[in-house]
Amino acid sequence: MRVLITGAAGTIGRRLADYLRDRHELVLADLYPPAAPHPNDDWRRVDITRLGELTEACRGVDAIIHLAIASGHEGDYEDTAFNDLRFEVNVNGTARVFLAAARAGVRRVIHTSSIMVVWGYGPGEYVGPEAEPRPVGTYAVTKHLAELLARDYTLHHGLTTVCLRIARPVDPHDPRLRTHPIRPQWIAFPDLCRAYELALLAPLTGYHAMLLVGETASRRWDLSAARRLLGYEPHYRLDELGCTLDESAPLLVDETATEPRAQASGPVGK
Repeated sequence: MRVLITGAAGTIGRRLADYLRDRHELVLADLYPPAAPHPNDDWRRVDITRLGELTEACRGVDAIIHLAIASGHEGDYEDTAFNDLRFEVNVNGTARVFLAAARAGVRRVIHTSSIMVVWGYGPGEYVGPEAEPRPVGTYAVTKHLAELLARDYTLHHGLTTVCLRIARPVDPHDPRLRTHPIRPQWIAFPDLCRAYELALLAPLTGYHAMLLVGETASRRWDLSAARRLLGYEPHYRLDELGCTLDESAPLLVDETATEPRAQASGPVGK
């Protein structure tokens, strides 16, 4: 399968490309492609707010994994200028991704959303598969609006869209996970990457949104839709690896990440 990944130079995009490279033909798009790319990669400099660049990158593509966001700050960061960028990239850019897909004849889009779309439910409150959105903060609002656009384009252009409301991904081998408390919804990178590939291959049509989190004894985010529609099952249980779970734990910084830039795929969930 020929797959276009937007935001491919970001934290998730780089790991996902490594995971998919041997089984799929990848077209990797980012505003700032890496200076020393993998020799087998097809990199394109693409600004997702520019429809022409996106449409060209979509030619001959079977599916799109849309990761690109306005990056550089965490989801709870609020600033007028950065929020303007969020609306331009996260909302308008997403609309252009779907329009470019429709124009180029791409049939499937895997859209990356965030559990922050339903972050307004209180601590200890179970969040089911049909929970209505309760976004908290501007970032979450832009991700919710992007979901609405994704659904609209799916219905009107005959696309198949899998919308993944993902939690923050972490490296299960990061030694800091054993010394710093982590949040119970965080997901191991290998599980997240496998879920994206399942979303590429699942026999689905239409629009489907689902929560995608890791498995722990304290999980309160429903995985039934991902299990039923994708066959997703977490392989890693972070609490069984010796991690301490705390819903208010501070976020861990990805020390391997490149300098944050707009449109890289940075952190997308609490």
